Amino acid sequence: MMPRRSRTLLAVLALASLVLLTLDYRQGDRGIISALQRTATGIMAPIQEGLTGIMRPVGNFMEAVTELGNLRQENAELEAELQRLREAKISYADLQRENAELRDLLAMRERLGYTTTGAQVIAQPPNAFEWSVLIDAGADQGIEPGMAVINAQGLVGKVVEVTRRNARVQLLSSPNAGYAVRISGTGEEGLLTGRGPRPFQLEVLNPEADIAAAAQVVTRVFQGTTVPGGIPIGEVEEARRNGSRFLSVRPYVDFTRLSTVQVILDAPVAPSQLPPEELVPDPDPPQPPTPTPEAEEPPPPPDGSSPSSPSPSAEDGG
Repeated sequence: MMPRRSRTLLAVLALASLVLLTLDYRQGDRGIISALQRTATGIMAPIQEGLTGIMRPVGNFMEAVTELGNLRQENAELEAELQRLREAKISYADLQRENAELRDLLAMRERLGYTTTGAQVIAQPPNAFEWSVLIDAGADQGIEPGMAVINAQGLVGKVVEVTRRNARVQLLSSPNAGYAVRISGTGEEGLLTGRGPRPFQLEVLNPEADIAAAAQVVTRVFQGTTVPGGIPIGEVEEARRNGSRFLSVRPYVDFTRLSTVQVILDAPVAPSQLPPEELVPDPDPPQPPTPTPEAEEPPPPPDGSSPSSPSPSAEDGG
């Protein structure tokens, strides 16, 4: 229970409040309470304005911190979206390049007219010591040693080793590679050898042949090869006019940027000799010459004279 003194104080304060409210109501704006309110307002207004001026930068700073966090988050989202768009653009460009390469490969296959199987190059580009690459196709795809390998530009090389799922391709640029070739425009024949990163070396068989610059060099079929004829190799760099025996040939294929290739599966092997079991009988074989009969010698005469001796006659004076 509240003490007696506290109840008395509360009653006095309530009575004083009631008196002040009554006086303020009766006096209106001219009363003493209104004057005290105006005085207090006049004193507190500059203080309140000063506090507002002090607190406003603090509030603005807090708002800026919050806004900065939002901006950072938004910037991170925009960066992620930009990166995604960049990757999408790169992927689209890569798909366009791959599509164009495959179209060119198909065009080369249609041009040559052979059955091929596609493969991807899975080894590093060639260097000064290694001029071969690995492909991701092998015996399971029908590949055998000696088969020609092409891409959209022309001859890449030939298969030298085969496993079930992979094969090694000796590049045309290898110093150990040698091919029979011809000039497509004139039919002049020659022998081509690789020289690593340098242009090919072409040895012309006809010492009197005139070969123009930019003449196209293609493969030529010879005995025992599985490389078909007519596959593009490169262009002659400088014209030859009854001069040097050797020419430089600039390759069509960029051997440092190999990706998709094709292996020719059904190129016929040029035989070194005709198999006897496959010979077709000649419907009109040549006939052996008929021997001429020798003249019979007459028997010797009874007197033993030579049969070649003439008999005496009246004209001989006998």
